[in-house]
Amino acid sequence: KPKPKPKPKPKPKPKPKPKPEKGKMAPLQIVLYGATGFTGSLAAKYIAETYGDSIRWGIAGRNQAKLEKLAASLKVAPAEILIADSGDDDALAVMCARTAAVATTAGPFARYGSKLVAACAASGTHYCDITGEVDWLREMVALHDDAARASGANIVSLCGHDSVPWDITTHMLAKKINGNGGEELVRVDMYDKMLSAPSGGTIETAWDIMFGGVRDFTASRALGFDPLLKQPSGEKGQMNTVNRNVKVMDFGSPSRAFFVMSGVNLSAVKRSNAINGYGRRVEYCEGVANKTILHSAAQVLGLAIFGLLVAFPPTRWIVKRFFLPKPGEGPSEEFMDRGFLEVVGKAVGSRGSKVEACIRFPVDPGYKDTARMLVESALALSVDSAKVRP
Repeated sequence: KPKPKPKPKPKPKPKPKPKPEKGKMAPLQIVLYGATGFTGSLAAKYIAETYGDSIRWGIAGRNQAKLEKLAASLKVAPAEILIADSGDDDALAVMCARTAAVATTAGPFARYGSKLVAACAASGTHYCDITGEVDWLREMVALHDDAARASGANIVSLCGHDSVPWDITTHMLAKKINGNGGEELVRVDMYDKMLSAPSGGTIETAWDIMFGGVRDFTASRALGFDPLLKQPSGEKGQMNTVNRNVKVMDFGSPSRAFFVMSGVNLSAVKRSNAINGYGRRVEYCEGVANKTILHSAAQVLGLAIFGLLVAFPPTRWIVKRFFLPKPGEGPSEEFMDRGFLEVVGKAVGSRGSKVEACIRFPVDPGYKDTARMLVESALALSVDSAKVRP
């Protein structure tokens, strides 16, 4: 009898392919949105000179001619130019599909940023901005935090001078305190020294906040608690941060005066504490450090005079029209090279431990180093996404 044919061996099932990281899936690792503005162009220049063609990057905005002109002026041109208006949902969705991360400088963000946040949260594209608009930030957390967690997108605001230096300093102080057998952080004092000047975009944002910009922040009110305390579970976190910022000036050594952005930095620390758990009740106190009380008094007087001038519509119009930079304008290259920021942070733990830290930026922090901080934040989410905790 003929021998029976051996049964064919079953083919092994193919192993499932490992799911690549977001940065490997997208054609681009980073898209710079609002690239033709003052800070945006600095960010584009930073990418071109620091990374060149070693990363896959693009620039985006609504004006193709301006984007092409910017690309032609750079040391290394971006791989792609994308056209997307901040109000065009479809164009923003297409842009998000092209990249692992979006870094945006297009403010005021309450006016131009909400649809982009929504598009990134829905598509799983990481997002960074340089806003200082805290009420808008709260609204974005309330509206899109759950969707972003579901899609895998990290939505990170305040990635420039507002408020990376203070947030990092607090994080490092808390890390040292918390590492002392579980000791909690209870107070942080910040002493700021800086040389910087505002751009037209910053002025435009400040005007929106003070004089009637977008104020329809219903989602954050409907949440029932401060969105900055929101946990992944959707519940209110127990780690809170209390405002102890210098209101006018203090009489310590050194003396400190009110810093106009201290409330924004407090909000960044409040969000980080809620997520990372530095302490159940952290007091945060920040001010501009001066040599003497007289220096602090002079600084406060200058702010008071400016406040009076912009409080009344006729003088406000004169100040903005003739004395302040317009959108797209900003400090000169020479001034930015002379700029600096030094932040000294002093922390106290629940058992009395004391820790001090200092961070220094040797050039203008408000724009030149803000561009660097924004780009590096976005690249951290894109290139090193596997190391970032959701």
